[in-house]
Amino acid sequence: MSTDPLEAIRLRFRDRALADADALGLALAAGDMEQVEALTHGLAGAAGIFGFTGIGGLAKALDEQFSLQRAPSPAEIEALIAEIRREMGDYS
Repeated sequence: MSTDPLEAIRLRFRDRALADADALGLALAAGDMEQVEALTHGLAGAAGIFGFTGIGGLAKALDEQFSLQRAPSPAEIEALIAEIRREMGDYS
């Protein structure tokens, strides 16, 4: 049993992040950059709160590109998806 009082919230974040990774992949495949932007923005804020710095850093970098009216490359989006799956897999 974990003594971390935030464990349940982190587990919910893990589930959400994995769902977001799937949604990012679908949005990228569909060319729906508005959805990519919305998902990365949410991840940029939430990941850091729970200490997932890899996800948070990549999502923040993509979010900053959107704020400068530049769409990130597919490879950058795929890197975020991979990092979500890696960090959340390590957190299981």
